[in-house]
Amino acid sequence: MGRVYIAWHLGWNIPVAIKAPKPEVLAVPEGIKRVLTEADSWVRMGMHPNIATCFYVLNIDSIPYLFIEYVNGGDLQEWIKSGRCRDQRTNLSLAVQFCHGMEFTHSKGIIHRDIKPQNILLTKNALLKITDFGIIQIRTASRPGETGAALSPDQTGPEVTAGFRGTLGYASPEQLRDAHRIDRRSDIFSFGICLWLMFCGRKPYANNAAPATAVFSASESKLHPSLKRILLKAVAVEPAARYQNFSLLRQDLNQAHIDLFKVGCPYMQINFSDIQAENLNNRAVSCLELGRKREAAGLLNRALDNNDTLPEAIYNFILLKWKEQGAKPDYLLRQLEAAKQRLPSSAIIDALQQAIKCDILGRAWQQNNAEQTAKKFFPEYALCPPRNSVEIFRDGQALLASRKNIQYLFNENRQAECFQALLKAWAGIGFRRDKVFIDIYEKLYPQATPAGIKGVIRIATIPAQEATARGILYLPGPGKVLSLSKSGRVTLRSYGRRAKITALGKFHAIRNTALNRDGTMLGLSGRNGIIDIISLPDGDKRQYKIQGQVTALAFSPDNQRLSVGSDTGLIQTFKFSGGSTRQTEAAQAGPIRSLIYFNKGLDFVTGSENGTLHFWDQDGGCIRTTPAHAMPITTLAAAANGLSFISAAADRIIKVWDRQNGQCRDTIQAHDDRINAAFITEDNKYIISGCDDDLIKIWEIKESCCKYIMDGRGDGIRSLCPGPRPYIFLAGRNDGAIVIWMMIYELCYV
Repeated sequence: MGRVYIAWHLGWNIPVAIKAPKPEVLAVPEGIKRVLTEADSWVRMGMHPNIATCFYVLNIDSIPYLFIEYVNGGDLQEWIKSGRCRDQRTNLSLAVQFCHGMEFTHSKGIIHRDIKPQNILLTKNALLKITDFGIIQIRTASRPGETGAALSPDQTGPEVTAGFRGTLGYASPEQLRDAHRIDRRSDIFSFGICLWLMFCGRKPYANNAAPATAVFSASESKLHPSLKRILLKAVAVEPAARYQNFSLLRQDLNQAHIDLFKVGCPYMQINFSDIQAENLNNRAVSCLELGRKREAAGLLNRALDNNDTLPEAIYNFILLKWKEQGAKPDYLLRQLEAAKQRLPSSAIIDALQQAIKCDILGRAWQQNNAEQTAKKFFPEYALCPPRNSVEIFRDGQALLASRKNIQYLFNENRQAECFQALLKAWAGIGFRRDKVFIDIYEKLYPQATPAGIKGVIRIATIPAQEATARGILYLPGPGKVLSLSKSGRVTLRSYGRRAKITALGKFHAIRNTALNRDGTMLGLSGRNGIIDIISLPDGDKRQYKIQGQVTALAFSPDNQRLSVGSDTGLIQTFKFSGGSTRQTEAAQAGPIRSLIYFNKGLDFVTGSENGTLHFWDQDGGCIRTTPAHAMPITTLAAAANGLSFISAAADRIIKVWDRQNGQCRDTIQAHDDRINAAFITEDNKYIISGCDDDLIKIWEIKESCCKYIMDGRGDGIRSLCPGPRPYIFLAGRNDGAIVIWMMIYELCYV
């Protein structure tokens, strides 16, 4: 390929191969552009245990250098020459691994075109890696179909890459006729030549352009019949007579392994799906090396959507906020603490935390020494190291076995055993998102009594429509998520990972929402005092109006009343039967900020701008007034049993109150920033709170302790609401996105 440097990457602490194209590639017009385009395809292909990963491409002095995974065991040509391919078990193992790599390559729409032993690398413990995906092809033709310029004598020969024609001694007949009109079967022919070298020590044809019939010598006739069938079919002259894809070839290779050794190849089935997050993380690092910061941020978000506990992606996500987006160090430290609670010990997370702390200390030092300047140090972004086939095989087989066992126990109605097996397997993978585990849990939950929370999973992120997801509600009838934008626009989003976003209708600038107990009426209000009551799902609408700006509203538990609080301190209640209206003034309370009813009874509570609570009877009389917070109350939420409620405020405190006597049961120093939203879970055991610091916390009420901290991965949590099931909740972010969370409860069976 030209020069190849073996280097040690000081930032990533791994060896890398740094490759530069041949001079003749760079001398051809648009040659560099071609290399960059093809290298980008290699980078985007992602990480696979049987592919030599291309990390990124970097221009140095106008020459593109490729930074590639270093493989330390030589190539297949060296193994063949040294006699290491005389063992048929080894050959079949390598061949099956190669098929996995090419299945992955072809699934990405990439045809290799230059498969030969020199491009098949091996580690010292016989793990196979395919390399050089078109990067050394020389564009000698100006248009597809042209023959191209003649090659110089030192460029010709059966082992030399020749333009788009690949390597003469390995190229398929159709590739030699027209290199621009080939498909994946051409790669199968080239690998078939490699198989002949591995099993027979020779090539089947003297001239691939005009091949004679392939025949076995006397010594080769001793090969097992299944092997001979594979060798002949792989190098069939006509593409239609060959294997049509590498999956079919892999199946026959595995059958040959069974025929010879009475057991399947250990590499036959490998689960590669779990490295998708690692692929996205590494693509993000490549983008950051090339200065494509926005693309990198999107890739990191996708990586964490796939695996919310991937340390490298969490590290890079927070480092990007610090290094490129100027996030405050103390804010980032809180994010890291949230991440560390859910992760096993991670050296890179600890190192980033220490670097941020040093930055804080450095700033303090600079303030005290104005004449000095301290240079800020940023760590390097972190790659996920390529995993080898053995690791993925073992992990994948263990996960597959766990899934089968869990499914079997569920089908046998052994729910208690099924849940314990599920919990153990899920904890073993860090409670990351797993479709099979989620499906089984959702089927087990209705048949059990939930106890304590054992883990929390980020299910999905519904993308933003406009900035700030305020006043989010889950509407059970249509199965939609309602949210308000910063501009007051009301949108409905379908619940799930692939959300469709539609406008609910034309309304005035909405500032508050309310949903009645059975989900049949939706209340929307704006600053101009107009309240719209919408019947669900038929959409019939009624309209009411009050003086002043609406700041809070809530339906009574019997669905017959709607109480509205305003910025003037007035509370107005509309009765739907008979159309009567009652107005009450909250004396010296200031603007009303929140209003709640309880599950039983018609009494309600309001929270005010000045931090005061007012308790009201069903006739609108004030029962008591209680100073609650030193700053404005931001939210009130009632327990499902109707016996207690919570208040949260801008003073960063949550208080738990007794409904009957109005006494404060507990005070929780909840967050380090303004609390925007909080509610009590359906089992009355936990409080979930969200804050501008972008953290979501789950508090156990009985012990007054924080059980879980989750990072919203946005720029602050604006709203929270229960989801379609008791273990689901939703969080609206300041950037307008909505995150769906799932709590994994301990399930008890009697």
